Amino acid sequence: MTDMDEGFERRYAQYRTMTDAWLADRLAPAGDGADGLRAVMAYSLLAGGKRVRPALCLEFARICGLEPERALPVACALEMLHTYSLIHDDLPCMDDDDLRRGRPTSHKQFGETAAVLAGDCLQAEAFAAVCDAPIGEVERARCCRILAQAGGVRGICGGQYMDLGEGPASREGLMETDLRKTAALMAAACAMGAAAAGAGQDAVGRAYDFGNALGMAFQCRDDVLDGDGFAALLGPERCQQMTEEYTRSALERLDGFTDTAFLRAMTGWLCGRDG
Repeated sequence: MTDMDEGFERRYAQYRTMTDAWLADRLAPAGDGADGLRAVMAYSLLAGGKRVRPALCLEFARICGLEPERALPVACALEMLHTYSLIHDDLPCMDDDDLRRGRPTSHKQFGETAAVLAGDCLQAEAFAAVCDAPIGEVERARCCRILAQAGGVRGICGGQYMDLGEGPASREGLMETDLRKTAALMAAACAMGAAAAGAGQDAVGRAYDFGNALGMAFQCRDDVLDGDGFAALLGPERCQQMTEEYTRSALERLDGFTDTAFLRAMTGWLCGRDG
């Protein structure tokens, strides 16, 4: 293992620990009548996961000059929004999934009503978390706007709607779906980290473009591993080529930033993984 690998793993583990602790504290029982709902929210939110989006947010905040601890509520907002989308995607009216990360999905464990409410609350709490971040008012507003765009019709909701559409898949349709459903939130994570640090619009835009390309590379690699999406439509070899093309594009977007070893290592890990 190289020094860069060790440095990446050490910082990534730190970011995950910070994220998990903040989220657990946010959903700690309050002794009121809603503790049962908090438990439903925590069931999905604290179920593990790579915490990739919070890590990207915290690292962009760091390289843009903000202490990661001050960006932590912003980073955790991304995980709340992401988890809300997974709870709702699993519902019978959507993808109708019984398992998520090896456990019963929220609606299977608690019923559809509780699952819907847990997702709704996580979406609202995501914006409350950004508003609580110890950064400037302008920075909080910029982060809220980026998060809202990633969660709406131009982001994960629009992507899910397109994913549920009928008819044969096309390259253009898959591209639009993946850009909204996968890439948009990764792009938002990077842009929100830069925005939280007060970076200029050029830097925020480059961070967004990096995350967008990274999200597409991540999705294409998933397709190769699962044999669906672009791999099913275009073949696994072409899909792997797309993974590599998007990976190169992502790395090129880092050229205007300094101290990018962590982001480059994360890109290599996410886009070269075997599972």
